[in-house]
Amino acid sequence: MEHDLTEKRAHLVGSRFELAIGRMMDAWLVAGRISVTAGDVKLAREFLEQTGSKVEDAPAARVRVVEDDGRTEEMTREAAVMTALRRLATRR
Repeated sequence: MEHDLTEKRAHLVGSRFELAIGRMMDAWLVAGRISVTAGDVKLAREFLEQTGSKVEDAPAARVRVVEDDGRTEEMTREAAVMTALRRLATRR
């Protein structure tokens, strides 16, 4: 079956997180668990901030995500990356 790649416009990428999440997920599948690097967390943090959240460092290698309506949640770094992934999935 032929597929005309010029038929649809390419999805515009708005963040580095969007480019990196596929690589992250592939690594999780190979490892059999979710493991994030400091760089992964930085990309997720940038994405969350671009989408309206404030992200703060918290004790014990955790982060605090403050939503624009004031709701606050303290979470692990892995949970912050998953939160960014969920938010990315709902934007499309």
